[in-house]
Amino acid sequence: MEITDIKIFKATKKGALLAYANVILNERFIIRGIRLLQTEKSGRFIIMPTRRTKENRYRDICHPLNSNVRNELTQTIFAAYDEKIKNEK
Repeated sequence: MEITDIKIFKATKKGALLAYANVILNERFIIRGIRLLQTEKSGRFIIMPTRRTKENRYRDICHPLNSNVRNELTQTIFAAYDEKIKNEK
């Protein structure tokens, strides 16, 4: 998997939600609506796009298959977020 592009959209509300991200993989597949969050307890992390089930639970629409891929995705997305914040100052 190669991350070929990341678009960051800052959140307008205050709180744990920092931004949204769209990630393009191998110039052929896009994941829209990844949420970037930061809390005191858990630090910085991402939440993959979800949908609500009939049982009123949330399920990921797509997700990494293992923790190595999740860590790579998280680090790359937050690097793009940090770069966006740095360039806005």
